[in-house]
Amino acid sequence: MLNLTVIRCSFVMLCSIFLCMPATGYTTGLGEILHRVEKNAPQLNAASARANAAEAGVRVAKSQYWGHAELLGRDSHFNNDRLVNPISYPPVLNRSSFDRNSYAYGAVFTLPLDIDGRISAKMNAQKHLSLASLAGVKQTRLSLFGQAVGLYRGLQRLDGVKKALEEQLKALQGHEKITLVAVRVGRVAAVELLRIKAEIKSVEGALAGLSGDEAIIRAHMGALLNEPLFLPPVELLSENPVASAEMEPSDGILLNRPDISAAGSITKAGDEDVKGARREWLPNLSLQVETMRAQGYTAQGQNIWAVSAQMSWQFWDGGRRFAHADQAGANREVAHQQYQSTLNLARAELQSAAAGWKSSALQYEAAAAGLQAALETERIQSDRFTSGRISSVDLIDAEAALARSRSNYTSALTNWWLADDQLHLARGEAPVAYKQ
Repeated sequence: MLNLTVIRCSFVMLCSIFLCMPATGYTTGLGEILHRVEKNAPQLNAASARANAAEAGVRVAKSQYWGHAELLGRDSHFNNDRLVNPISYPPVLNRSSFDRNSYAYGAVFTLPLDIDGRISAKMNAQKHLSLASLAGVKQTRLSLFGQAVGLYRGLQRLDGVKKALEEQLKALQGHEKITLVAVRVGRVAAVELLRIKAEIKSVEGALAGLSGDEAIIRAHMGALLNEPLFLPPVELLSENPVASAEMEPSDGILLNRPDISAAGSITKAGDEDVKGARREWLPNLSLQVETMRAQGYTAQGQNIWAVSAQMSWQFWDGGRRFAHADQAGANREVAHQQYQSTLNLARAELQSAAAGWKSSALQYEAAAAGLQAALETERIQSDRFTSGRISSVDLIDAEAALARSRSNYTSALTNWWLADDQLHLARGEAPVAYKQ
């Protein structure tokens, strides 16, 4: 019994230790972030709700094809005998046929005949608007992906710069201890110690500024994920982006963009609105079927049914139809111009993204070469400092140059990946990290 108690206590202690251990080794990749944005972002949920509303609008427009049916009941009470006892020929009739208190109940079904195509025009317009809403959901998704990519790459850039500054600070602190001893024994002047301390304060200030920038980015990332704050560390970049097989921009690639699809659908909806406005000049046709049970309080009841066809044409409306047609035509022109504007902006964005990808690749190559040169310079200067051929100030300058080269290398690699993400987004695709 005692051994079992000890085992249970040990198990509880182990569980407590594992639960209390900080998850410092866990990093959140960009792909996971994008999937969380897709699942939790309120903007995307709102866009999906708008798409559902547009789809319901299609069903509303389609329901007009089938007309409507009504149940009715009528209770009539007349206060004049002339209404129930006619004085015209024939002079003698049974009073029960003209009961002054009567009631009726039944149903009326009205079916519109869409010969003019007015209902079909409205339904087609609503279908195109529904397609535009669905494309809007995809565009909102890509837009949110763009925001998430920018924030995540910003955190990666800050993380790389911070690590470079921390390495520089660690080296400076080591030089400070050595220089402090050297100043005490009179080997170097005190001004070198002051220079090192100034460099340490400068690096600490830069790290403090980076911490503030990181807090701002993490707050925005949390808002994007519908969370109070984004806390997990980000992954470090190690690989280079792979060049796409379709680097050169073309209009064929632009057809994959959801904003182009949405603009095209809105344009088609405008065309259907114009058709519907013009068809308002045609007559209205409908078919009505009525069945009713009518009887009086003192008379026998009868079943009555009737079938009627109705045609009406409105010849005067104060210019409403003219104005409606002009309004639909103006809205169609707006939709066409917005489609062309969206196409032009998309083409420019794709060209800019492709050029940015190539430029970022060249900048990365330059930063990588600069880092190799800075590493070699720091190694040479460190050997010369060890042999007493240079002062600590010269070594500090080499280490500062190395820190800048590391920061530039990290920034260049991050910018290259950001350019790759933006290129995929400009083509209407999700970034590579989302697919992986």
